[in-house]
Amino acid sequence: MNPIRNGRIIIFLLPYTLIVTGILAASKVAGAPGGMGTAFQALGIAAVGGFWAWRRGRRNGY
Repeated sequence: MNPIRNGRIIIFLLPYTLIVTGILAASKVAGAPGGMGTAFQALGIAAVGGFWAWRRGRRNGY
């Protein structure tokens, strides 16, 4: 495959991957003793992915 196309696909999917991974990690760690700090960090990663996807959508006019 074309490396430029691969790069564009990765850049397109990365924010959504951050959202899903952050939520899944937070839900897994939240039940562990002392895991609330890690859960908030994972939710922070999900928030960064969400913000990135939102900004890209606003820039491209949806």
